Amino acid sequence: MKTKHLGICFIILLLVILSWCTVNNFSSNEVPTANYVFGFPKEPSPALTDYISDYLLEESHRKLFKEKDAFVFADGKRDENDRIMSYYYYTEARIEKYYERVFNAQRPYSDLRILKSPSYISESLLLPIEDPLIYSLPILEMQEGNQLKIKTTLNETVLDLSKLLKEYGIKENDQLVFDLLESSENYFILGIEEGNIKNSRGYSGLFLNLFIKKDLSEIAVSEQFDEAIQKKLDTGDLDSFLNDFKKIDSKGRYVFLYNWKIIDIETKKIVEIGDGDYLSEDGKYVYINGRQDHLADGIQRIQTIDNYEAENDIYEIEFELNYEEIAKVLKYLTNGERIADLSYFNEDYVIVNIDYRHPMVGSAGYLDIIVDLQENREDPTLYLFDLDKDYETNDY
Repeated sequence: MKTKHLGICFIILLLVILSWCTVNNFSSNEVPTANYVFGFPKEPSPALTDYISDYLLEESHRKLFKEKDAFVFADGKRDENDRIMSYYYYTEARIEKYYERVFNAQRPYSDLRILKSPSYISESLLLPIEDPLIYSLPILEMQEGNQLKIKTTLNETVLDLSKLLKEYGIKENDQLVFDLLESSENYFILGIEEGNIKNSRGYSGLFLNLFIKKDLSEIAVSEQFDEAIQKKLDTGDLDSFLNDFKKIDSKGRYVFLYNWKIIDIETKKIVEIGDGDYLSEDGKYVYINGRQDHLADGIQRIQTIDNYEAENDIYEIEFELNYEEIAKVLKYLTNGERIADLSYFNEDYVIVNIDYRHPMVGSAGYLDIIVDLQENREDPTLYLFDLDKDYETNDY
């Protein structure tokens, strides 16, 4: 029994020593060099608006474009009972007013989750577009027998989808879901879905793209898989659309489709993004090693899509993350990170989630880091906020 008590005392002593060492390791009086700000940003900015818009609407609406002061969206959460395509918009001033409550919130994401409520968004943020043609959007209506009525500013027609898509097995009584995936000056892309038909990979779930000129003079059809789109590029079926797609580099060589697809229009090849790398929301930048299971700290490197494809060492954005230093600043009792990953990446905003490991058991603290690159890309501002803490009441 005495030996057992001695063993327990030894374990307790060991844990105390470990905790003392860890606290000393992370409680240094060294002044960090990074531009740390505790808490959520306190005023709106273009990058913050883009992020919040993506956070609020990514599951329910598809962002199409911004025209002057209007952010334009298509209804993105549709089923076979939705027969008419609906469009919505909000102004920059309107969304800034919508999310201003977050600036003074004790727990910003709690308020953001409230703002994400579909009913709240419908009532207080989104405004319906009564006349889509004002924004050069196609008017779309699915009629009986899978007859799709289309009207644009240049033309109108009714597509018999059972005939147009016969080679894919579509019939007039199939229950189709249609979505507007992209819309630009000269073309738009429709997505057509049928859940029971087998696709070219051999399993149920057919997803098609209809590439359509705004004057309705040309339609190209493809499955949404990369290999299917690549086949259409190889056969030249998409040649007349290539110069209409959204340019994302200064020379106009690379274009961006929905769902993070990049096409090199000179070679007519889909650009492959490495499994470990992260493509930005707008398709213009690649965060090197941004999709690793554990985002390593140290120097972070970001390239434009053309430099990434050229496989050179030119980096448009470089900055440093130092997880240990951040833990010191926050006075976390920790011996490292359990989780560190990138949850959002666009040209001016990077968001990293970290779960610090407690030296004994469990979590020492969950942290969101907003890396704000808008003013200084080499020494950005880093906003540090914990979902479970109110930084207004803590002394750092």
